[in-house]
Amino acid sequence: MEVITIDEKALYGTPLSEAVKELGQNLTLVPNILPENALLNKSVKEIEKMALEEAEKTSPKHVRGKEIRRKGYARYKFLKGFHIVMVGREVKYELEWISVKLPVLYGKEGRVKTKVEETLLKEESKVFAVLMLIYSVKGGKLNAKLWMPQIEASGEFKYIIVDGKYVKLKGGKGVLLVAMGVTEEGKRAVLDITLSVEEDAMAYWRLLVEVWKRSSFVLVVADGIKALDKAISLAELHVERQGCLVHLKRRKTKEEREALNAIISSAENGEIKPESCPTLLSYLKASKKLWKWLKSNNLIESFNSLLERRRFGKFHSPWRILQIARTIANNYNLLTCFLVTVIILRYPLFFSLYQKYTQ
Repeated sequence: MEVITIDEKALYGTPLSEAVKELGQNLTLVPNILPENALLNKSVKEIEKMALEEAEKTSPKHVRGKEIRRKGYARYKFLKGFHIVMVGREVKYELEWISVKLPVLYGKEGRVKTKVEETLLKEESKVFAVLMLIYSVKGGKLNAKLWMPQIEASGEFKYIIVDGKYVKLKGGKGVLLVAMGVTEEGKRAVLDITLSVEEDAMAYWRLLVEVWKRSSFVLVVADGIKALDKAISLAELHVERQGCLVHLKRRKTKEEREALNAIISSAENGEIKPESCPTLLSYLKASKKLWKWLKSNNLIESFNSLLERRRFGKFHSPWRILQIARTIANNYNLLTCFLVTVIILRYPLFFSLYQKYTQ
């Protein structure tokens, strides 16, 4: 395997084509994107030392009433570079990361980034832009699990609960669209999360199509969003639609809520058929033990509370927000499966292991 280090400007020029022609089809390209004096090219100890020195100058411990305070440290992961591995006609990308521990500073208006962190983010964005440019032109295999976590969930999920969670983005707001599945046996798991600018029909359409590739669901539960109904129509999905009864009752008067409760009670007792009002009573077609999860989107609201605890700031990039959200989803799925298994088997070390996984 030949290893070549090439300049960014010559990446798609004559030097690259000549190199491939002379050396054959098996080679590894290492683009020189950043200059030699870039922070990402320095060692971890040097970067951490520079960040600590800057933090001490910004927020000295001996000064009282200081505007900027240091609240511990956090470990950050930055994309340092990548290799393009060409074996025959196959193109692969090997990502190179660097992990550093940086001080966390807070001011009156929230978190304050050090100049070291800002420089690292700028250099990472340059590497990312070049990677996306090359990948869009050459194609190939990009390690998706390393680059963007894929949500792991196994089972036949016939019932889907959909909801959105608004987050802050650079220059505005975005919404995380979450799809959670429920099986006939009562297993719950987050199936997919996408990030969109708003809750429109196309955003929901992309989410439903991705979930449909994994599970052939028959019921979609969500609050009264017209964009979701339009997305179901665009995707040509022949599924039932269940509205969130909790959201519906919030918008009603006391008399209307009492009448609605009477209708629901009669339907659950078998006096009213679900077909008479599918938007309200479609959940009755599932087994009785699933009614509590399918009559509202409270199940997915509980997962959204986990996203709420992880406060996203304006300094987070959209890619980073989606990466964090999918990581939280994988941990949620792992803990849900783990708790069910432990309760069934009555494992004696449950509490010690639970603390280990939740720390």
